[in-house]
Amino acid sequence: MLIAQQKRKENIAEYILYLYQVEDLIRAFKFDLNLIEERLVTAYKVDEETSDEIKNWYTNLVIMMDKEGIREKGHLQFLSNLINDLNDFHLQLMESSADKMYTQTFQLTAGLLTELKSKNPAAQNDIQLALDTIYGFLLLKMKKSEVSDATADAVKQLSRWLSSLSKLYKNFETGEFSF
Repeated sequence: MLIAQQKRKENIAEYILYLYQVEDLIRAFKFDLNLIEERLVTAYKVDEETSDEIKNWYTNLVIMMDKEGIREKGHLQFLSNLINDLNDFHLQLMESSADKMYTQTFQLTAGLLTELKSKNPAAQNDIQLALDTIYGFLLLKMKKSEVSDATADAVKQLSRWLSSLSKLYKNFETGEFSF
Protein backbone atom coordinates (compact mmCIF):
# COMPACT_ATOMS: atom_id res chain seq x y z
CA MET A 1 0.00 0.00 0.00
CA LEU A 2 2.73 2.47 0.94
CA ILE A 3 4.75 1.69 -2.17
CA ALA A 4 1.61 1.78 -4.32
CA GLN A 5 0.64 5.19 -2.95
CA GLN A 6 4.07 6.59 -3.66
CA LYS A 7 4.22 5.11 -7.17
CA ARG A 8 0.71 6.44 -7.95
CA LYS A 9 1.89 9.96 -7.13
CA GLU A 10 5.14 9.69 -9.06
CA ASN A 11 4.72 7.41 -12.08
CA ILE A 12 1.44 5.92 -13.25
CA ALA A 13 3.10 3.20 -15.36
CA GLU A 14 5.23 2.01 -12.43
CA TYR A 15 2.10 2.03 -10.26
CA ILE A 16 0.28 -0.26 -12.70
CA LEU A 17 3.29 -2.59 -12.99
CA TYR A 18 3.58 -2.71 -9.21
CA LEU A 19 -0.07 -3.69 -8.88
CA TYR A 20 0.40 -6.40 -11.52
CA GLN A 21 3.06 -7.79 -9.19
CA VAL A 22 0.78 -7.50 -6.16
CA GLU A 23 -1.95 -9.41 -8.01
CA ASP A 24 0.55 -12.18 -8.74
CA LEU A 25 1.70 -12.24 -5.11
CA ILE A 26 -1.88 -12.62 -3.95
CA ARG A 27 -2.29 -15.52 -6.37
CA ALA A 28 0.99 -17.07 -5.21
CA PHE A 29 -0.30 -16.94 -1.63
CA LYS A 30 -3.55 -18.56 -2.85
CA PHE A 31 -5.64 -15.64 -1.56
CA ASP A 32 -4.77 -16.69 2.01
CA LEU A 33 -5.05 -13.50 4.08
CA ASN A 34 -3.18 -15.04 7.01
CA LEU A 35 -0.24 -15.88 4.78
CA ILE A 36 -0.37 -12.45 3.14
CA GLU A 37 -0.29 -10.79 6.54
CA GLU A 38 2.52 -13.05 7.75
CA ARG A 39 4.71 -12.61 4.65
CA LEU A 40 3.82 -9.20 3.27
CA VAL A 41 2.22 -6.99 5.89
CA THR A 42 4.71 -7.76 8.66
CA ALA A 43 7.59 -6.97 6.28
CA TYR A 44 6.69 -3.30 6.69
CA LYS A 45 8.23 -1.94 9.85
CA VAL A 46 5.42 0.46 10.71
CA ASP A 47 3.16 1.32 13.60
CA GLU A 48 0.06 -0.76 14.32
CA GLU A 49 -2.37 1.68 12.71
CA THR A 50 -0.43 1.74 9.44
CA SER A 51 -0.04 -2.02 9.59
CA ASP A 52 -3.83 -2.34 9.89
CA GLU A 53 -4.27 -0.04 6.87
CA ILE A 54 -1.87 -2.18 4.84
CA LYS A 55 -3.70 -5.36 5.88
CA ASN A 56 -7.03 -3.79 4.91
CA TRP A 57 -5.57 -2.74 1.55
CA TYR A 58 -4.50 -6.32 0.78
CA THR A 59 -7.84 -7.64 2.04
CA ASN A 60 -9.72 -5.31 -0.28
CA LEU A 61 -7.57 -6.38 -3.23
CA VAL A 62 -8.22 -10.05 -2.42
CA ILE A 63 -11.98 -9.40 -2.25
CA MET A 64 -11.96 -7.44 -5.52
CA MET A 65 -9.92 -10.08 -7.34
CA ASP A 66 -12.27 -12.78 -6.12
CA LYS A 67 -15.43 -10.85 -7.06
CA GLU A 68 -14.02 -9.95 -10.47
CA GLY A 69 -13.18 -13.59 -11.17
CA ILE A 70 -9.46 -13.09 -11.69
CA ARG A 71 -8.16 -15.68 -9.28
CA GLU A 72 -6.10 -17.42 -11.98
CA LYS A 73 -5.22 -14.60 -14.37
CA GLY A 74 -6.25 -11.14 -15.47
CA HIS A 75 -6.13 -7.71 -13.91
CA LEU A 76 -8.40 -5.73 -11.66
CA GLN A 77 -11.01 -3.64 -13.47
CA PHE A 78 -9.75 -0.39 -11.99
CA LEU A 79 -6.32 -1.12 -13.50
CA SER A 80 -7.90 -1.78 -16.91
CA ASN A 81 -9.80 1.50 -16.58
CA LEU A 82 -6.60 3.31 -15.63
CA ILE A 83 -4.78 1.83 -18.63
CA ASN A 84 -7.63 2.98 -20.88
CA ASP A 85 -7.48 6.48 -19.35
CA LEU A 86 -3.74 6.56 -19.93
CA ASN A 87 -4.26 5.42 -23.52
CA ASP A 88 -6.86 8.15 -24.06
CA PHE A 89 -4.36 10.68 -22.70
CA HIS A 90 -1.70 9.30 -25.07
CA LEU A 91 -4.07 9.62 -28.03
CA GLN A 92 -4.89 13.21 -27.04
CA LEU A 93 -1.20 13.99 -26.87
CA MET A 94 -0.63 12.57 -30.33
CA GLU A 95 -3.63 14.33 -31.82
CA SER A 96 -2.81 17.70 -30.31
CA SER A 97 0.98 17.59 -30.67
CA ALA A 98 1.02 19.52 -27.39
CA ASP A 99 4.44 18.13 -26.48
CA LYS A 100 6.85 17.69 -29.37
CA MET A 101 9.35 15.66 -27.32
CA TYR A 102 6.65 13.19 -26.39
CA THR A 103 5.61 12.85 -30.01
CA GLN A 104 9.21 12.13 -31.01
CA THR A 105 9.64 9.58 -28.22
CA PHE A 106 6.48 7.79 -29.30
CA GLN A 107 7.48 7.81 -32.96
CA LEU A 108 10.71 6.02 -32.00
CA THR A 109 8.57 3.38 -30.28
CA ALA A 110 5.74 3.00 -32.80
CA GLY A 111 7.52 0.42 -34.98
CA LEU A 112 8.32 -1.70 -31.97
CA LEU A 113 4.67 -1.60 -30.86
CA THR A 114 3.56 -2.71 -34.32
CA GLU A 115 5.93 -5.67 -34.07
CA LEU A 116 4.73 -6.55 -30.56
CA LYS A 117 1.04 -6.50 -31.58
CA SER A 118 1.54 -9.69 -33.54
CA LYS A 119 2.92 -11.37 -30.40
CA ASN A 120 0.17 -10.11 -28.10
CA PRO A 121 -3.02 -9.62 -30.14
CA ALA A 122 -5.11 -9.64 -26.95
CA ALA A 123 -3.70 -6.26 -25.85
CA GLN A 124 -6.47 -3.68 -26.05
CA ASN A 125 -4.17 -0.74 -26.84
CA ASP A 126 -0.54 0.36 -27.07
CA ILE A 127 -0.31 1.17 -23.36
CA GLN A 128 -1.47 -2.30 -22.32
CA LEU A 129 0.85 -3.83 -24.91
CA ALA A 130 3.85 -1.95 -23.51
CA LEU A 131 2.96 -2.70 -19.89
CA ASP A 132 2.41 -6.40 -20.61
CA THR A 133 5.76 -6.56 -22.41
CA ILE A 134 7.65 -4.84 -19.62
CA TYR A 135 5.97 -6.97 -16.96
CA GLY A 136 6.78 -10.14 -18.88
CA PHE A 137 10.39 -9.00 -19.10
CA LEU A 138 10.49 -8.33 -15.34
CA LEU A 139 9.10 -11.81 -14.65
CA LEU A 140 11.81 -13.35 -16.85
CA LYS A 141 14.47 -11.38 -14.99
CA MET A 142 13.10 -12.51 -11.62
CA LYS A 143 13.26 -16.12 -12.81
CA LYS A 144 16.83 -15.44 -13.95
CA SER A 145 15.90 -16.49 -17.48
CA GLU A 146 18.04 -15.59 -20.45
CA VAL A 147 16.92 -12.39 -22.14
CA SER A 148 18.32 -11.34 -25.49
CA ASP A 149 19.96 -7.96 -25.96
CA ALA A 150 17.26 -7.09 -28.50
CA THR A 151 14.54 -7.77 -25.93
CA ALA A 152 16.34 -5.73 -23.27
CA ASP A 153 16.75 -2.85 -25.74
CA ALA A 154 13.08 -3.05 -26.69
CA VAL A 155 12.04 -2.89 -23.03
CA LYS A 156 14.30 0.13 -22.49
CA GLN A 157 12.62 1.90 -25.40
CA LEU A 158 9.14 1.06 -24.10
CA SER A 159 10.18 2.22 -20.63
CA ARG A 160 11.45 5.56 -21.97
CA TRP A 161 8.18 6.10 -23.77
CA LEU A 162 6.02 5.16 -20.75
CA SER A 163 8.21 7.30 -18.48
CA SER A 164 7.65 10.30 -20.73
CA LEU A 165 3.91 9.60 -20.85
CA SER A 166 3.75 9.13 -17.06
CA LYS A 167 5.49 12.44 -16.43
CA LEU A 168 3.04 14.30 -18.65
CA TYR A 169 0.11 12.44 -17.08
CA LYS A 170 1.28 13.43 -13.61
CA ASN A 171 1.65 17.05 -14.74
CA PHE A 172 -1.83 16.90 -16.28
CA GLU A 173 -3.32 15.57 -13.04
CA THR A 174 -1.65 18.32 -11.01
CA GLY A 175 -2.64 21.06 -13.46
CA GLU A 176 0.92 21.73 -14.62
CA PHE A 177 0.11 20.59 -18.16
CA SER A 178 -2.95 21.13 -20.32
CA PHE A 179 -3.91 20.76 -23.94
